[in-house]
Amino acid sequence: MAVADFNRDSHPDYLLFNAATGQTVVWHLSGVTFLSAAQGPSLPNGWELAGTGDFNSDGYPDLVLFNAGTGRTVIWFMHDAERISGSAGPTLPAGWTLRGVADFNGDGNPDYLLFNPGTHGTVIWYMSRVTHTSSRPGPTIPASYDLIGVTDFDGNGRPDYLLYNAGTRQTAIWYMNNNVRISTAFGPTLPAAWTLVAP
Repeated sequence: MAVADFNRDSHPDYLLFNAATGQTVVWHLSGVTFLSAAQGPSLPNGWELAGTGDFNSDGYPDLVLFNAGTGRTVIWFMHDAERISGSAGPTLPAGWTLRGVADFNGDGNPDYLLFNPGTHGTVIWYMSRVTHTSSRPGPTIPASYDLIGVTDFDGNGRPDYLLYNAGTRQTAIWYMNNNVRISTAFGPTLPAAWTLVAP
């Protein structure tokens, strides 16, 4: 469900999620090599993992949970695979879903990326820790594509959009500068029977 450096050894780790039980597990990696596993917290019924980001500036990635039925978000503050505490985040408006967490404006705080499946509009909610401070509209996604997630593809320190067309299995990257699309590049086409999940 996510990739982040949970044990702060400078190597990204896997965050696994069991949809049937709600259980999370962190797989500690060294490059592509599996080192160990640590059991993480279980998500309550009705909640999904929407992203990770360091919301309390302690160097450890935290978990952002989203409840699609209520629009509520919750941030779980983590220390490696252990949940230390939690805090309520902002509630999303009706019709919107949370598709990613990243620092869009470069202020050191993770922000929310919202997506409206009905209109294909996007909005960035700028955050200060767990508080929504302001918003800016992002670009509208073409009707044939879905917004899958957000990550920095070109290494310029700015998060980019990852798009996927389920009909053609085509992937696309929208390079962003804050809330503005700068350019587009098509990624690889996925093989039949495979799908794309958020980075």
